[in-house]
Amino acid sequence: PKRDGGNEGPPDAIVERIAAEDAKRRSWRNKLDLSRALLEGGEVSSLGQLACLQAYLTWVASGQIKCEEDGGHHRPCAHADASRKISSMLWQFASRGDAERFVARRMFPSLPSYAEQFTCAVPMTRIRDIAHRNDIPHELKQEIKHTLQNKLHRCADPGDMVTCHNLIERCRRENRYSGAFMHEFEIFYKELKEFFNAGGLDEKVQQLAGADGGLRGAAERFLERKYGGAGPADQLAALADLRSGVAPRAEAEQEKLLLDLELEKYAFVLLSQLAGELERAGRGSADWWRQILHVLQLALKQSELGGIAVEESVVTSREFAVCAQEIGQKDKAVFLSMRLAACADRTLRICFALTQHLEGAYGAVPALGRALRIDGHAVSVFVEAEMRTSILFQVSKLVQLVMQEAKRAANLPLWTAISAGSVCGKVVRCNELSEVWSKQLPPQGAIAFCNEASGDEELPPLCRGAVVARDLPVLSHLALRARQLGVVFGCTAERHLYDGLLATAADGAAVKLEVTASGDVRVEAVGEAALKAVALNGDTAPDAKAKAKGGNGAAKLGKMSVAEQKVMTAVSLADSPQTAGSKAASSGKLESIASKAGFLAPKGLAVPFGVMAKAVQGKAVDAAVQALQRALDSTPERIADCAKSAREAVAQCKVPKAVLDALVEGLPKGTDRVAVRSSANSEDLEGVSGAGLHDSVLGVNPRDAAELERAVLQVWGSMFTLRAVQSRHAAGMPLFNGIAMGVLVQPMVSLEGCAYAFIAFSKHVVENDPSSVYLEVCVGLGETLASADQPGTPYRLVVKKKPPNEVQVLALASFSYGLEDAAGGPAPSRVDYSQERLSTDQAFLEKLARDVAAVAARVEDCYGAPMDMEGVVLERGGGREIHLVQARPIVEG
Repeated sequence: PKRDGGNEGPPDAIVERIAAEDAKRRSWRNKLDLSRALLEGGEVSSLGQLACLQAYLTWVASGQIKCEEDGGHHRPCAHADASRKISSMLWQFASRGDAERFVARRMFPSLPSYAEQFTCAVPMTRIRDIAHRNDIPHELKQEIKHTLQNKLHRCADPGDMVTCHNLIERCRRENRYSGAFMHEFEIFYKELKEFFNAGGLDEKVQQLAGADGGLRGAAERFLERKYGGAGPADQLAALADLRSGVAPRAEAEQEKLLLDLELEKYAFVLLSQLAGELERAGRGSADWWRQILHVLQLALKQSELGGIAVEESVVTSREFAVCAQEIGQKDKAVFLSMRLAACADRTLRICFALTQHLEGAYGAVPALGRALRIDGHAVSVFVEAEMRTSILFQVSKLVQLVMQEAKRAANLPLWTAISAGSVCGKVVRCNELSEVWSKQLPPQGAIAFCNEASGDEELPPLCRGAVVARDLPVLSHLALRARQLGVVFGCTAERHLYDGLLATAADGAAVKLEVTASGDVRVEAVGEAALKAVALNGDTAPDAKAKAKGGNGAAKLGKMSVAEQKVMTAVSLADSPQTAGSKAASSGKLESIASKAGFLAPKGLAVPFGVMAKAVQGKAVDAAVQALQRALDSTPERIADCAKSAREAVAQCKVPKAVLDALVEGLPKGTDRVAVRSSANSEDLEGVSGAGLHDSVLGVNPRDAAELERAVLQVWGSMFTLRAVQSRHAAGMPLFNGIAMGVLVQPMVSLEGCAYAFIAFSKHVVENDPSSVYLEVCVGLGETLASADQPGTPYRLVVKKKPPNEVQVLALASFSYGLEDAAGGPAPSRVDYSQERLSTDQAFLEKLARDVAAVAARVEDCYGAPMDMEGVVLERGGGREIHLVQARPIVEG
């Protein structure tokens, strides 16, 4: 389903459709039937369209859209039947995702009951009997008959609930009617409230206590605490107990669903009280920590029961529970604070993910309100309420308190410095970092402020600085490219910090961005004169720095020989990067030094440049490349589409059978999965690393010739990924002529046991410290680190090279998923850090860091230069294995 609030047709199509149909459909029944028709006909198929329909039904139910009789005669069973059909389709919507479930759940209270007593052919017969009683005055009988009995049986709408309420209130005040009449009228009043879903929480709980023996105890305990003076935490615990019995039956039983929604609303109120108390209380004490972690667990339980982010809510709640047990242990205080900060980061992502979807979803609601002539204030209140009255809104308030106090206790930086420095430029605001390429950047240089980064981006010319509202691995390919280009870059997962900085940086304003290695990020306004002064002082834009590396205004490509047409072992190419690329040559060198340096390396095979040069050619390839070149030269908006066409043209080429056969024959016996990696002459160069620009294909079955061929073609085609094309263009490299792509094929390390991927720099690049190794670690395969496509933080550590090899833990991991080795490629697996030894055992984490750092230092000695390494640590059979899969010289700006 679409998740951005957009529609299948033009953005305002659903607004126009609802407004036009509402004008023709005067009765409540017809307005309900409009909702049914839109859902059944597929006109409401995106999240944004569903949000518009929610607003419409809410305004109808609340009386802001008036209902009138339409001259027809339809008993309430028609309304009930429409409600049943709408509810069924809403549950189908709810199964698509958290945001869809959130919006759908908000719609159910606006629908009438479809309980059995309302779907029968002649419902609500009690009011007919009441209107014909002989113990009330004639005038009252006529009033009941005309304003309730006939009206309900002819054309019911929510206004009838108001009529009945006013009438029974008058009868109560007058206090002159028989007890038997009032008894029957009170029963009917309850029935009508049930039909219109107008009953409150207490009424619904009491009704449940009387009707459901299995839940009676939980219902009575909740009411006892609610009215017995219990505090909000005790009430919330009783509420969670009751909801645990109600929520699983919500989809099958409408009355349980409506009770569940009322309980959720009251849970929001209790959590609001608790958040306020905790914010005012003395923070940081052991008692405060125990209380807030207990409340957070209760809050996450509410999210779980509502079906929103269920698995993440369970896992983060478990981590908070484990941490709570260690509160007060002074020897674990700092490490525990880091655990809490990591878990808080993960929990905030649950909240912000839903918020981002809803912000897009409700985008068209104001236009719908105007089209339906709803009061503007009422529309804004509706949108605000939907965004801020969710359980996860309260969770976010609580978890931000945890984040603030945990970072303070552990002395953690508020920001992550990807590339430290200071720079001046003009502010360019974007939703995603990739959008910077589509902007007309100011000639004085741009500082990009972005909500998101995928990790795939290549930073464009004139981008001097970047600030991103999510954390990124410091050793990711994107981070490496930013440092290489000299782009000052800071990021944070704490949205309020980003928003605070953004408030000082208006779009187009001239500012100075400063990012310190210790994690401070500041923005201050500067005048146009300051920008001119920077230019006069010779500060070059990042693209100029990169091109200057090449000598003649462009980066220098690696040497290339296309003479070799046969598969070769990587170790035989250790000193021949011109044959299959620097990555293949470096892989061969790793094999040759592995035993001496104390690590293991896969025995790789290389497909030389010459094979690609012969295979990737023809009219389709030529036409696609020429079209891409024209786009680069004159129509930048077409670059992405043309690059895709070029990749598709390469995918239609053929890999020689002899090459595929040689790969299979040359692999070690028993190899069942391989990594197929790029090794181009435009990467791993002096001054240009090209890290992450091309594809690696993991988990390939080498015995499946078609699968192996597809992987090789994908690697060749990745010469034309958007990021690779943009990078070569920015660096002054050619698009295709002179570019060569070798392929490195390596057996994948068996990940039986515990596997941890790492990227290690044998020099602390953020602080420019050659005496320390900087490394990042994650659970599972290393794509999580290198690609930076998953939000969260890795384990970050710095290890001194000299004994006693002091370890500084900078951060603990908060990624929600690790990648597992699986047939057909890596598969995500949810990480439970409460069970992860790297997060629970500080000594184990530090020992692993020392072992990896020792290998990194020895590799640096063997190469004679600071190195960037990727590998995996395996814990199995009581031993530890460190495998390196690639190494390249560190490239800095």
